Amino acid sequence: MSYLLGLCLFLHSQLVNAQDSLKYIDAKTLVTIGKAKVTKQWSQRIDSNETVTMPKVVQGLAKNSAGIAIIFETNSPVIAAKWTLAEDKYIANMTPIAHSGLDLYCLKDGKWQFVSPGRPEKGALDQSQIIIRRMDTTMKQFLLYLPLYNSVTNLSIGVNIKSVIKAPQKVAVDKAKRIVIYGSSIVQGASASRPGMAYPAMLQRKLGMDIINLGFSGNAKMEMEVAKYLVSIAADCYVLDCIPNQTPKQVSERALPFIKYLRDKRPNTPIILVETVIREHGYFDQQVGSNVRKQNENINKAYLQLLKENYKQIYYIPAMAFMGNDHEGTADGTHLTDLGFSRIAEAVFKELQKVLGRK
Repeated sequence: MSYLLGLCLFLHSQLVNAQDSLKYIDAKTLVTIGKAKVTKQWSQRIDSNETVTMPKVVQGLAKNSAGIAIIFETNSPVIAAKWTLAEDKYIANMTPIAHSGLDLYCLKDGKWQFVSPGRPEKGALDQSQIIIRRMDTTMKQFLLYLPLYNSVTNLSIGVNIKSVIKAPQKVAVDKAKRIVIYGSSIVQGASASRPGMAYPAMLQRKLGMDIINLGFSGNAKMEMEVAKYLVSIAADCYVLDCIPNQTPKQVSERALPFIKYLRDKRPNTPIILVETVIREHGYFDQQVGSNVRKQNENINKAYLQLLKENYKQIYYIPAMAFMGNDHEGTADGTHLTDLGFSRIAEAVFKELQKVLGRK
């Protein structure tokens, strides 16, 4: 009996070792989604020559790979990845998988299903990991999200040495349909558990459209330099979720010029305005609570003024449409958990369905 058991364990180990004999290909040779334009450094969101007039912090955050993903097909029983990070990070309200890891999905029965994450090792810039093994060998389409709060300088995908990996001829994301979401850390993805749980990524999977994540943590203050970049991107809709980091005074001063500029330069592109999230600690900290109310009052005033001036295709999502009433949607009182992201994604999804005339 012990002999048979030993033989079975030996054969199993040989099978695993055979599956894990890998070849790697450069991710750039596959299909990239989540980018508005070609950049010199493949994994950054905005090319450095287009951020020179933007705030310094935004210039740095634009190099983060939030929202960028690759799509590929393979019949490999194992998928691995090697990726190089620009920084070894610690972020108190985020998981390492979210800020520096990878997130793998598979197209199953016409829907994207979570497979497994790429977990970054602490203290290392060069990462190497088997993400999933022991799969069947049918040809499947996969989606791999890059880190939300780090820059990836190199990425290669590993599959079984005898397997096929290629760019799909028919991609399950319509790259001809594009939504641009401009916002703060919440758009960038704090505090999702992994990259695919940021709400722009959720919308991408729900809509089957290319979603451009232009979330800039601690920023997104409706600078006109950013407005000029936004209008350079052809889009089916702009979602402006950029109230959280502005003072009420800044919202009053900047919202109308910013939105009017977008409308004048892109007269046929719908614009959806999203109120700032309700800070949960603002129910107790009176100063925080008052500030949030004034922020949302002022963006609502701007919205009503646009309607009064007969600006067309301007839409509005109030915070209470997505925050819920249980006060359980945030990690730290401000930044959303996966629960909170699911709620805002659903609210924006419903509005986009109406705006784009989709069922």
